[in-house]
Amino acid sequence: METVSVIIPVHNHEQFIGETIESVMNQSCPHTQIIVVDDGSTDGTRNVLETYGDRIEVIRQMNAGVVAARNTGINKATGDYVCILDCDDLFLPNKVELQLAVFRNRPDVGLVHTGAMVERKTDTGWETWYTYIPVNFFTREACIKALLRSNLIVCSTVMVKRELFSQVGLFDDTYRYNGEDYDMWLRLLTRCNFESVPQALLKYRWHGGNMSQYTDPSLIRRVQIEGAKRFGRDIPKRSL
Repeated sequence: METVSVIIPVHNHEQFIGETIESVMNQSCPHTQIIVVDDGSTDGTRNVLETYGDRIEVIRQMNAGVVAARNTGINKATGDYVCILDCDDLFLPNKVELQLAVFRNRPDVGLVHTGAMVERKTDTGWETWYTYIPVNFFTREACIKALLRSNLIVCSTVMVKRELFSQVGLFDDTYRYNGEDYDMWLRLLTRCNFESVPQALLKYRWHGGNMSQYTDPSLIRRVQIEGAKRFGRDIPKRSL
């Protein structure tokens, strides 16, 4: 049976981290390693993590940013596959199972991503803002062109063959808060094919404190330029 390591970086998100961990524990597929990297939290995050005992692996480090925390978790992972899960997002119960099924059927695939339900915080709770279903690119060329145009992959939806990180390296922490995932997808695409599950299998929770709101267009442009060089192509129009 394949094993999966789920990496959850967290910094001062005591209000979300428990639900996020539970969403992984409630997966229909067993044999899942949960690694939580506490990136220097100063709120009650540590107390929440302690309630799970040895059901999760906790790594504590000085605050170095989410990119460095992800890399710490990847270095600790032992699973055949790695999932990156932001500490405020939730897996739907069959996410891991459906992604593993794709890998079994497609040995050439190294990354499988899914759709997501984007939920936003309201005065009465969470409501679905919109649902994203990924496009299925039927050829490798179509996938390359689409990804050079824009980042179409939600980080928390991804499952990657762990062995690939030894080939392409870890997340580039010079990006620190945005662009690092996009850069990783383009590096991975030089080594393997991608596939998607055309279902929303993640709840992406938008609450106003998400790091993705700080997107820097100049960093995204840098990722695209470097990615285009790797594939020997020009950046497609409407790239931003």
